[in-house]
Formats: sequence, structure tokens, C-alpha cells
Amino acid sequence: MSKNRYKDKAKNAVSKIKANIKGKFFEMTDTPSISVRQLAEFIQQHPETQISKKVLLGNTFTFYHLKINDDFLYMETNNGRILQLDGASNGYQFVSYRSYRDFYDLHTQIRLT
Repeated sequence: MSKNRYKDKAKNAVSKIKANIKGKFFEMTDTPSISVRQLAEFIQQHPETQISKKVLLGNTFTFYHLKINDDFLYMETNNGRILQLDGASNGYQFVSYRSYRDFYDLHTQIRLT
């Protein structure tokens, strides 16, 4: 196994451990939180979400925009895969998920307050 594979496996393991610790901390302190996947499902199912689609280089991308009072949520997907998810509340950005980053996972808990 190459050094890069070991390095990638170690990074993934550390990311999962950090996500688990963060989730347990939020659970123990009763801090309202949600995972990226749960937030994505909320955006997709909300009746006020504006949805648009574009075909780029033969790939269909879906864009979701949701504004509720001072809360704004934006998401991009390709074939059901979440590529990007941004959320802001009262001018404070509480999530900035990018599928290509290592430090966020779809199950990472995000503090809502």
C-alpha cells in the first residue's frame, strides 16, 4: 500500500472520530444540531424550495434555493450526490459543505444555534 493511501485512510479515520466526538458533545449539551444529509433532505422536501436543473457536459446538475425569513439554504447535486451545501442564518454561515473536502462528512453534526 502506498504512502498516499495510508495518509488518506488516516485522514478519513481522524475525520470520522472528530465527527463522532462533535456529535456526542452536541448530544450531551443538548445543543440543537443536524447532519449535512438531514439538512439536504429538509431542503429537498420543503415546499418553498426553488429547484432548477442544468445539463452541463452531459451531466444533470440540480440547484436548490430556500429562503425562510433570515435563513438561506443553497445546495447543488449531481445524480443525487450532494456536491455543495451552504446555510446561513441571520448573516451567520453555519454550514459550508463541499463534497471534495476532507473535514466534513455527510453525517457530521452542525450546530444550529
